[in-house]
Amino acid sequence: MRILIAVPTFETIRPEVFKALWDMDAGDHDVFFDYVRGYTVDHARNNIAKKAMQMGVDYVLMVDNDVVLPPDALANLMEHDAPVALGYYVHTGKSELTCLCKTGHVNFDDQYTCDELHALRDSGVAEITVKGGGLGCALIETCVFEQISWPFFRWYVYGSGAILSEDLYFAVKCENAGIRIVADPRVACGHVKASRIDA
Repeated sequence: MRILIAVPTFETIRPEVFKALWDMDAGDHDVFFDYVRGYTVDHARNNIAKKAMQMGVDYVLMVDNDVVLPPDALANLMEHDAPVALGYYVHTGKSELTCLCKTGHVNFDDQYTCDELHALRDSGVAEITVKGGGLGCALIETCVFEQISWPFFRWYVYGSGAILSEDLYFAVKCENAGIRIVADPRVACGHVKASRIDA
């Protein structure tokens, strides 16, 4: 398989993030690396998606510049028979809530806790279906971008003033297109800006 690993960033890639990518087990896959700098995150993700399609890769692994992946992240995510597979990490400033959402659409408030995901992992569960989540560790089949309309990622403001982030906007588009999103409780990532690093 041909996989593009890409980082959307306003700044530089944090050293611990880059080291984790360098140390990650890529198996026998052909892996390419790139980063998009100087754009808002939704524009950066759209540019990454366009690049993946132009390169003709099978998958793109999006990694945020402050998310530290475990060495087996790619290998574990590749095991899933789903177009979108996510790892997880804790939210900035929150020690228990993760980026994975149980319910979707306008309200994505019902999120898995670290304890819930650890319990699933410890009981041998390697895959759960989710409504969406943060794309700081997201393996996406490139063909997904051919099944949903442009823009793939966008910050969206509802009439009520509620804001849908670019990653959850993508999740809604996937759901509307019948594209399943799964998460792997084994892929616990560090989040440099969070109140704790280990998820």
